[in-house]
Amino acid sequence: MKSLSALLVIFFVAPAWAQNSLQVEFRWNISHHCSNTSPALKLKNIPPGTTSLKVQLVDLDNHKQDHGGALLTKADGFSAEHVIEPGGLDKYKGPCPENFTTLGHEYQFNVSALNAENKVLSSGSAKATFSAKFVILQGVIGNQ
Repeated sequence: MKSLSALLVIFFVAPAWAQNSLQVEFRWNISHHCSNTSPALKLKNIPPGTTSLKVQLVDLDNHKQDHGGALLTKADGFSAEHVIEPGGLDKYKGPCPENFTTLGHEYQFNVSALNAENKVLSSGSAKATFSAKFVILQGVIGNQ
């Protein structure tokens, strides 16, 4: 019975916790191919007290490739929702997979919300495949 109770606690508590984590959304365009102009990133559930956002792009198929990101700071803090405009990541190196016309690579934006003492308050991520086929299909589906 104890194991069933523990399972129920995990089942009902975990989703509530997950909803409070930092949400990250983005969309690839063909123009992002080998470009150093980052896509727009939509962030939600940024916790109060966040004065910095650490953003990193990771190639999940080639961890040796450094795609950079940015450390964005606002002394007066970030609101619960924030959009990082296209090109807003100053140390960003865009995706340029050698197999772009076929399978491409899967990329993930990792974002951490930090307070004034650089303590991580929350983090989140979003990933998507970057290939010509995926970007075109994404556009077709998105326009319906």
